[in-house]
Order: sequence, then C-alpha cells, then structure tokens
Amino acid sequence: MGNPKATGVFFVLLAVLGLCSCSGSTPASNPGPTGQASVFTIGTDAPLPSVISCQIMVTGVTLNNGTTNVSVLSAPQVVDFAQLSGLHQLLDLSAVPTGTYSSATVTISSPVISFIDTTQNPPTINTMDGTLSESSVPVTFATPFVMSDAQLVGLRMEFDLRQSLVTDMNGQVTGAINPVFHMQLLAADDANVAIDDFYGGVVGTTTGTSFVIQGPKGRQWTVQTNANTILDDPSDPISSFTTNTIVEVSGTIDPVTHDIDASELEVVSNDGFYLAGLFTSIRPPTGPATAADLYVRAELPDITGVEDGQIETLALNGSEQYRIANIANPITTLLFNNSALAAGQSVGVGGKLVTTNGVATLTVHRVVLRRQGQAGSLVTGQTVVQSGNSGSFELSDQWTAGVLLPQPLTVLTTNSTNFINLSGLSALTGMQAIPLRVVGFILIDPATGTPVMVARSVEQLTD
Repeated sequence: MGNPKATGVFFVLLAVLGLCSCSGSTPASNPGPTGQASVFTIGTDAPLPSVISCQIMVTGVTLNNGTTNVSVLSAPQVVDFAQLSGLHQLLDLSAVPTGTYSSATVTISSPVISFIDTTQNPPTINTMDGTLSESSVPVTFATPFVMSDAQLVGLRMEFDLRQSLVTDMNGQVTGAINPVFHMQLLAADDANVAIDDFYGGVVGTTTGTSFVIQGPKGRQWTVQTNANTILDDPSDPISSFTTNTIVEVSGTIDPVTHDIDASELEVVSNDGFYLAGLFTSIRPPTGPATAADLYVRAELPDITGVEDGQIETLALNGSEQYRIANIANPITTLLFNNSALAAGQSVGVGGKLVTTNGVATLTVHRVVLRRQGQAGSLVTGQTVVQSGNSGSFELSDQWTAGVLLPQPLTVLTTNSTNFINLSGLSALTGMQAIPLRVVGFILIDPATGTPVMVARSVEQLTD
C-alpha cells in the first residue's frame, strides 16, 4: 500500500465561508458569516544536490494574530518538501478569523530523507531517518498582513533544504536537520500561490464546463472551466469523463465559490491508475524505449506493491500516447515520444490496472511530460541572445534531478519565457554566477540527442 501522499510545494486554503478543512465535501458557494477571512498555504523549498525526497510529518501550522494562535491545518499531513521547486500544489481549505497576522508556527516530526545513488546502474534510492533539532519552528513575517472579511489569502511556506539539512565536510547529508522555514501571506491572485499540477480522480460531472474531483488527501473539489481553459486533448471533452478518469489541473481558487478555476487541464488516465514521479533510468538509453524506471512520488489509487518513495519499472512498447502537459496537441508528439525519454524528466503515467490474487499489473497507456523546477547557478560567459528573450544559457544544476541531467544543463528561452527578478535574458550576460530557479520542460535536443530544458520561467533567487 502506498505511503500517505506527499507534496513538495503546498498550500492550505483557509476560507471565509466557514468551510471544514476535512469535510470531504465540495466547498459551498453561499456567503458565510462576517469576521472571517481566507488563507491558503503554499510550500516550496531551496534545493540540495541529489536529495530526491525529504518527507516530514507536518503536525500543525498556526497563524498568530497577536492574541491567539489559529490553526490552518486540520489534520497531520506527510509533506515531501523536495518534490517541487517553483511549483505549487493544493492541500486543503479552512476558515480563519479576520485580523492582523504577524507570525506563524510549524510543528513537524518523523523526517525521512531519500537521495539518488548514481554510482549504481541503473540508479537506486537510498534513505535515512532524519533527526530534528527542534519540532516547533516559529517564523515572523517580514510584514504583518491584515485580513479583512471575505478575503482569500495565500500562505506561502518554504522549507529551506539547503540550510536545514546538515552536511559533512564532503557535502554528504548526515541526517541531522535544523529546520528553517520562510513564510509570507500573499493576496490570492499572487502568482506565488497559484495551483500547479493538482491531480485527482473524477467523481462526476456537473455541467459541460465543470466537474468534481477527489484529490490525493481525500477532499472533493469542484473544477470550473471556461473558454480560456487550455484543454490539452480535444478528444477528451469533459462530457467524456468517467469515474476512471484522472486529471491534472492548474489554476486558481475562486474567491467567491472556492471552486478551482482551471487555466489548464490534462487528462492523465482514462482507465484505472496514475503514477507521478521522476524517470531515473531509460532502457535502452537511445532509440525506442522498452522500459523506464520511475521514482514514484504520487499514485492514484493506492496500488498493491507500488510504494511512494520507491522505484517502479514500467514496460513500454511504443503504443502509449505521449503528451506534454499544458501544451495542446498535436505538436507535442513531435517533441516527446518513446524515443525522446530521458532520466531526469518529471512525468505522469496513466493506464490500466488489473489486480489478480493481490498482484497488481500495470499497463501503460499514457505518458505525460510535466513541468519541473531546476535550481542552480548561472554558468557565466555561455549566454546566447538571439532576439529579445529568445536564446539560451547554461545552468550549473543543483536541484534533485540535476544529478541525472547533463552538467551543465542547457536552458532554452523564448520571447514567451517569464523572467522574475530579472529584466530579461540579457540580464544573464554578466560575469556573476547568479542563483537561478528555472521552471519548464526537459526535452531531448534532436540535434545533439541530449536533454535540454525549455524554460517557461526563469527566476533570480534572492534572500
């Protein structure tokens, strides 16, 4: 049976409408009592080389308004703080009183650290139990935040792996953890608290533009689409969704209804199972793949014999559908297929699940390339500006998948790439090794046959 599902970048939604955070019901749309505001909590992390997972039991998150502590986590959650970098995923929805909040406290326990061992072929995963120097971590906000009636607010929580995980003189993780969190409250429409890649099984459709899903934590959410929603595959309209359909959703929380307003929607499975994770090995390494090792970070449903935090070998035969999440077909099959797979790619895998006498058999039908975050330092002197923000640069990649990808990693940018804390690609032409986080897709460069990253956003990391 799989472990409790973990997320790397997470947020808890705290709603003004008097919603119970673990009710398992769809959020109500009618106005509630005054004197309450809404907060949702986003988590991310600062990376550490080769650390693929840092699972911690978060037993509580509270906000302080100067007089009382207000809980924003209804039940303990296992959170994998190493899963995502620069991406956000939805956990929960709860109500909080209005007021001025100046600090937060996170209580944690039971850390487990996993890292990639690339000295083995194929790579393996090693784990160790962590030891916390403290279990209750107070964080003071840089600026107090005033919550007013019927307001929806995001609480961003970053677990700084680099500062928290103690290493020895050789840079090896020792298991000791001095937890360092950075937290801030943000307006609901801030890009830092948007929803990325939230997945769930369809419970039912309500209209031609909306449906209900059950997320990995058991809560049900109504998803609303509109004319601007990117539906990655027109052959899978909402009207075709069944209880076997599993989807990934990106978007925002509606401040009135508290539904998920979807900006992007991807069907990842239509017939039984979904695994999300990281390719650690492709066999054969070139040409059409017949097998792929997947480090499993999430699964729906719980599958006998498949464990979160372990490597699952998947058989491939070329009949699978290959797609890129959040990009409409048909061009994706030209860029991503069974001959364009690479270790270090973040993917979602869906297909048919058959369990016979307690033994699960997985038949892969879909492989969806997902966005991922890579962090590291700019390699100076290698930036090429072709036109505007179109060009490339090289990244000394220190993030989880970096040990599986080329060093340095070539990053391709376009005039659609979003530059954060930077004036544009030209800002990367200096001689300073700027710390960067890049969010995008890992694809195979057909000219060289090696993985490159196509950037959707490039962010200069600051303190």
